[in-house]
Amino acid sequence: MVDFGGWDMPIQYEGILAEHLNCRNQVSLFDVSHMGELYLEGPDALANLEHLLPNQFGDQQVGQVRYSPMLYPNGTCVDDLSVYKLCDTKYLLCVNASNIDKDREWIKENLFGQVTLTDKSETTGQVAVQGPKAVSLVEALVGRDLKAIQYWWFDWAMVEGKELMLARMGYTGEDGFEIFCEAKDTFWLWEKLLALGQPLGAAPAGLGARDTLRMEVAFPLYGHEIDDQRPVWGAGLGKFLQPEKPVAFLGQEALQKAKKEGVSEKLVKFVFEGKGVPRSHYPVVDLQSGAKIGEVTSGTLSPILNNGFGMAYVKAEYAEPDRAIGIEIRGRVIAARVIKGSFVKTARKS
Repeated sequence: MVDFGGWDMPIQYEGILAEHLNCRNQVSLFDVSHMGELYLEGPDALANLEHLLPNQFGDQQVGQVRYSPMLYPNGTCVDDLSVYKLCDTKYLLCVNASNIDKDREWIKENLFGQVTLTDKSETTGQVAVQGPKAVSLVEALVGRDLKAIQYWWFDWAMVEGKELMLARMGYTGEDGFEIFCEAKDTFWLWEKLLALGQPLGAAPAGLGARDTLRMEVAFPLYGHEIDDQRPVWGAGLGKFLQPEKPVAFLGQEALQKAKKEGVSEKLVKFVFEGKGVPRSHYPVVDLQSGAKIGEVTSGTLSPILNNGFGMAYVKAEYAEPDRAIGIEIRGRVIAARVIKGSFVKTARKS
C-alpha cells in the first residue's frame, strides 16, 4: 500500500504483470474512488466552463463526456480533467486526486455570474471496469444491454435501489466503464462486480498495472507528461486545445503564441532498440554527441511488447518519427527510436 493523493492505495494485488495481462485479455477492476468530483451548476455554468478550459463545450450534449486540460495564463497545466454534461446548467468535473484542493480553489477564483461549485469528492465512489469483457460484466450488473452507450458517453442505472452513473471510458486503452456511486455503496459495488465477474475472469488491479496500461496507449499522467512547468502545447494534445475558439479562456494568449512560434520541447513516444528499462527523469541524449536533449517522463518494460518503452520531452528538432535517440541508464546509453501513435493496439470502441 502507498499514499496516493491522501488515500491508501494498493500498488498490486496478485502482481503487476498478471494484472496488466488480465486487463488486456479479460476484465479488471480498479478502485478509483480517490478521483475528485466537482459540480459546476447554474445558468452561467457553460460560460464558466468555456472560460476555464481550452476545449470547446458549446456543442457538448447531455450524457456526453469531454476531456480537457485546464491551464494557467502562461499555458502550463493546472490539471487535466473530464467534463460530464448532466443537464444544460449542471456539469461534473472529474479531476485528479492529487489536485482536488488546488483545482477547486483555482476554479473558485475564476468563477463569475450565476454559478456554484460543489465538491462531492468525499461522498462519491468510483470503480473502473476495464478489458475486452468489461461491457459484458457491467451488463450483468445492471441487467440490460449497454452497447448503445458510445465511448465518451454515460447513462444511469438503478441496481438494488442504488443509483449508478455508467461512463463508457477508461484509462487503460481497453473498452469498459467507469462507474460512479455513493461512497457508502463502493464496497457493495466492488464485491458485486467481483462475484458477477468470476466466470469472465474478473480480478482486481492496482496502481502499478493502471500505470503500465496507460503508458502502453500513451495516455498522459499529470506530474509526468503534463504539469505546471512545461507549456501544454508541446504535449501532443492538440485536438483538445482550441486556441482560436471565439470565447476567451485562461491560457488563450499563451496557446496562440505557442501555435504560431512553436515550442522548444515536444513530448515523444519511444521504444528501445536494445535491452533496458527506462524510468522517469532518465536523461535523453544525442546518440552521436552524447549531449542531453531531454528527459523521460514515463517509462517501463511493456508486458505486451516485452521491450523497454516510454515517453519523453526532447528538443523539438528530435521529435520526428523514426528519429534515433539515446536513453541514459546509470551511465550506459541505450539506443531508442521515436514512434508515432500508441505502443499497442487495443479493441477499445470509439
